[in-house]
Amino acid sequence: MAIKFKEIKQYISRTVRISICFLDGHYDNYTMISDIDEQYDDLYVYGVGMTQVEFPQDVYTRPFVSLGQVSYKEWMLGFGMEIVLDDEPREIIRQDMSMLRFRDLRPYVQEGMNFSVVSKENWLSESYQWRDEIPEKYDDLYVFGIGMEDMPKQLFKSRYPEFSEPQSSKNIELSIIGKQMVLVLATTPRIDIGVQDDI
Repeated sequence: MAIKFKEIKQYISRTVRISICFLDGHYDNYTMISDIDEQYDDLYVYGVGMTQVEFPQDVYTRPFVSLGQVSYKEWMLGFGMEIVLDDEPREIIRQDMSMLRFRDLRPYVQEGMNFSVVSKENWLSESYQWRDEIPEKYDDLYVFGIGMEDMPKQLFKSRYPEFSEPQSSKNIELSIIGKQMVLVLATTPRIDIGVQDDI
């Protein structure tokens, strides 16, 4: 069975902003995953990535209105996880129906641009610039969490030397190029997430 939103949202970091996007181009943005009610639960995941779009300035209350209904003074340009949803599943064969393993998540993850793969057992990480560079040794591991963070400065300088000059540093801080998706993987499944028989 394909991945539905109600399954993947259990793995999304509690502190990352979320942009729910649809294939027709419209999207809804949320400050936290807990702000999202059940309206999207039975939609299928089409893709998971990072984005830079408008998010509410108000981080203290849940957003209840669409972007077109409020003043731009109430919104800011920010970074967040982008989850693309659709009514129909993608034609991707899933191997583990009970829990989410990385091999089943991999086809949904953006192809680029930066990734940090973290081991839940020791919290050590390895960095990759492209999804297809992530080795198959991770495929059988269970997904523990999905988030995003600033790329370490030394890694950024080595990966993007053309942007290491002082005059460009401020622009990079405001750009998605300085972020990386975090994929936390574990040798055992999350005990707080049950078998997904109904998904």
